[in-house]
Amino acid sequence: MSRSESSSIGKSDKDTEHSKEGGMSENGQARYPTGAPCWAELTTADPRRSAAFYGELLGWRYEETTPGPYLTAHIPGHEGDVAGLGTLTSTPPTTARWTTYMRVEEADAAAERVRSAGGAVLDEPTDTEGLARTALCADPTGAVFGLWEARGNGGAHLLGTPGAWNFSNLTTSDPEAAATFYGEVFGWRTQETELGEEDEESLWVCLPGYGRFLQELGGRTDRDLSDGVARVFAVPAETLADTVPQWSVDFAVTDVEAVLSRVAQLGGTVVTPLADRGGRRFGAFQDPEGTVMAVSEGDDTGQGAGEEPPT
Repeated sequence: MSRSESSSIGKSDKDTEHSKEGGMSENGQARYPTGAPCWAELTTADPRRSAAFYGELLGWRYEETTPGPYLTAHIPGHEGDVAGLGTLTSTPPTTARWTTYMRVEEADAAAERVRSAGGAVLDEPTDTEGLARTALCADPTGAVFGLWEARGNGGAHLLGTPGAWNFSNLTTSDPEAAATFYGEVFGWRTQETELGEEDEESLWVCLPGYGRFLQELGGRTDRDLSDGVARVFAVPAETLADTVPQWSVDFAVTDVEAVLSRVAQLGGTVVTPLADRGGRRFGAFQDPEGTVMAVSEGDDTGQGAGEEPPT
């Protein structure tokens, strides 16, 4: 693929060398620790229609790669990309979706670990010129995620900034099995947590060294950030028939209420009205293609999952 406009994505691996602990390279590109969520991507039948929706809602602007098209979203006034928008293929799953990609050193080796741990490789590792070598996978419960071997793009440049990806969470029918699977594939560890007044139980999955990466990425030295990369929520038995195990994405915004109020005007649907969880105001909506995104408010400290787990 060739870029229609120049950007840091097109730079060589040499331009994006980094320390093993993660952090920012000399050109300002985020380089994530191995095993960390690093990129969020929307695949849809009409990427340009989706791009228009999110551009109006979140202020995104785009650069386009052809053929595809593949669009990388960025926020005016900030350097670097925040997410990708691509075209659905004939490979299942064939419905519009947000996919969370995990940083790996070698996509082919990671795909073999997925198989060995009981998961499935839905789309074998392939190269996207100047971007990454990627694969699409599913865990043993069917939740879809991606593998991301950086080949020019080390992942999202911004985290937690309004308009940027904040974190991803996993909803699954078997949290313990999921924790075992992701531990074997990515080295994640678990910690039980309770959230909010309803004491919603979840598992907090952590990656050693991730908190340090978040500090370097956000330039924060005023407080420690935990190594938490995501939360794993159990699907209540009575709703199993209506819920598909999945990875969901959350993007940071300045004003959740204002964003949700604009969704219907732009052709989307609010599915979770404004609420509060653990001190964070959040909500969720479906875009015109039916894909769900959550939005939440928070301070500009980097990925929300990196905050200290509640006790």
